[in-house]
Amino acid sequence: MKSEINFYQVDETIIKSLAPLLIKILDEKKKALVFCADQKQIDEIDASLWSYGRSKFIPHVTISDKDFKMRRQPILITDKEENTNEADYLVFLSEPSEAFISKFARVFYFYEEGKFAAKVKAKNSYKKEEGKWVRV
Repeated sequence: MKSEINFYQVDETIIKSLAPLLIKILDEKKKALVFCADQKQIDEIDASLWSYGRSKFIPHVTISDKDFKMRRQPILITDKEENTNEADYLVFLSEPSEAFISKFARVFYFYEEGKFAAKVKAKNSYKKEEGKWVRV
């Protein structure tokens, strides 16, 4: 499958940009897999999603959560190249293999300014300017 890959350069914390995207994915009745570099990053994203907003709950689990049926989870935060929640979309903060990326219809890469590390090519690339995403 040929994935649609979109890059997002953030000038704030990644979670401030990541959370609204995850909410949009949930509104579309789709699932997401958030691919992280390591357990530390998984814990940071997990904690941030729990405390993101007062009025909007972002349902998610991490790969460490063992009391859940992963296939039923709308958002899985992991450092494993396994689509155990059968996600439609991949959000990566650390680059997985191209073979893994190709298993998803849409792919989103969030990175901080000056920390671009992806080797894959983007279909679209965006940067936030004055609070709005602008194609670059």
